[in-house]
Amino acid sequence: MLIERKEFQEVDGSVGYIESVFNSRNVLKTTYFSNIQRLYIAFNRGHTYSYGNVDPEQYQEFEEAESQGKFFHKKINGNKMHPARKEFTLYPNEVKDLNQIVEDNKPEDDDD
Repeated sequence: MLIERKEFQEVDGSVGYIESVFNSRNVLKTTYFSNIQRLYIAFNRGHTYSYGNVDPEQYQEFEEAESQGKFFHKKINGNKMHPARKEFTLYPNEVKDLNQIVEDNKPEDDDD
């Protein structure tokens, strides 16, 4: 479930990239660059991978999915159309800060 979404604008007013935080068992944060169709996914342990050829419509479907993890595994992960590469690992304090955002914004009735 999408918890927080921020759009960062280019000088010309277009969207440069989107950062989103999720309440998900697998996906913690994404950064999406529509101009190069590259999606960066930080998983719950902080390992961050990027996936190519993710068009804006597919990213929107990912954000709106009932389960980002299920959508990722079904439509992006292992798909030859979306070549992957390991990018970096978030520092433990970054993972902690993102988890705090999730905790602070969880719906009242969410037991996860």
